[in-house]
Amino acid sequence: MKVFLDWVLSQRYWLVLIAVVLLPVLPPASAALLALDTMHRGNLHGSVTAAIGVAVMAVLGVVAGGEFVRIAVLAVVTMFAGVGIGALLRWAAGLGLGFQAMVLICVAVITAVGLFGPEPSVLMEPLRTELAEILRANGFPQEGLDALPAYDTMIFALLAGVVFAQLVAVMFLSYWWLAMLHAEIEFGSEFRRLKLGRVLGIPAMVLISFGLVIDSPLVQNLAFLVLFAFLFQGLAVVHAWVHAKHWQPLLWFVYILLIVPWTWLGLSAVGLLDNVFNLRAPLQARS
Repeated sequence: MKVFLDWVLSQRYWLVLIAVVLLPVLPPASAALLALDTMHRGNLHGSVTAAIGVAVMAVLGVVAGGEFVRIAVLAVVTMFAGVGIGALLRWAAGLGLGFQAMVLICVAVITAVGLFGPEPSVLMEPLRTELAEILRANGFPQEGLDALPAYDTMIFALLAGVVFAQLVAVMFLSYWWLAMLHAEIEFGSEFRRLKLGRVLGIPAMVLISFGLVIDSPLVQNLAFLVLFAFLFQGLAVVHAWVHAKHWQPLLWFVYILLIVPWTWLGLSAVGLLDNVFNLRAPLQARS
């Protein structure tokens, strides 16, 4: 893999070509390539690479005709998100601080949208209309279709959490690739130490508590977002114990169970408890 990454980074046009090919099918992988290029070569180099990639996708969009706007928007968002993540990791000089900064940025964006942006019903209307057409074509009753607007806030919160999870996945993947290129970077050790910390963790726990009792779309959206953040901290706790105790089969079992939403809540609870009681302290004392 290291040889492949060295080869991809050695020639910009190969990186652009691979990123363009991956973009329609695996946008996170495409963004991770741009993040890796930014961390390895610098913010300016990564921005120029992203601009070239967007230009190539725009040309393909013109050829595709009616898909031009959609393809161009997807290229801009994906590639420059990768550059932003790479720049963030360069600034943070590590995975732990980079993860905390990502959580803080996403919380700020959701807060700004909630305070100054349109209502969730307006934001979700295009998606709801498309979903309604699909359900109607499959014989879904009209009563159920009429009830869809009631779920706008919940669906928006879920989508925001999924977008955050994808951004964190891009961060992890690109930093893992960087660790393959630079032996002094220990991705595994940094991931196993991942946490929100007291500064972010305590307000996050307060947000979750408020989300249970306050019927506010903004509070609920933020509570859902920090639940995803605690989920990654819970995964880090599991990885730390598995690594220390050599319980690799347990790790595979946990990842298989991720197809069940209740597993997400369980891992979020583990991350939340770790923020209070430091569940990895016995491992640190032993080492």
